[in-house]
Amino acid sequence: MKAFSVAVVLLSGLLLFGPVRTGSAFAAHYMAFCVDGDGALSDWVSSRYEAYIVGQEHERTTRGHRWEVWVREGEKTMHVPVCARIVDGEKAGTLKLENTCGRCVRFAVSRTTADGTAKRREIKIDAKKSRYFRKLPNAVVRVEGERNCSE
Repeated sequence: MKAFSVAVVLLSGLLLFGPVRTGSAFAAHYMAFCVDGDGALSDWVSSRYEAYIVGQEHERTTRGHRWEVWVREGEKTMHVPVCARIVDGEKAGTLKLENTCGRCVRFAVSRTTADGTAKRREIKIDAKKSRYFRKLPNAVVRVEGERNCSE
């Protein structure tokens, strides 16, 4: 009897939290997530746009909270800022953070060095503009969150 109840619990967990498949490929699901302590703002939804709308509404109702869209493909979960893109700069030894949205955005950007120290700051970038950073050896620049510029 005990083995049966353990099997039921495991099967239930697999059904609730296991990967979602459509055909032979994993289907992506999206969640709006507050990085300032409120946690998940939506359930896993099938459209990035649905998660984005929930995140924008949260930002509007709780001024100053940063949020991001998390993506789940199969068993792998990752967070993806909506308006940020980091690419190599036109000048050697630089990185460029681009604002791909049609509005002003404040990005929370961190640089982690090889020894594990990290510096974080918030940067305002107007619509369709960019900001350059020096490319340092063994350092990683990441966008950790974003929010609309305050009016």
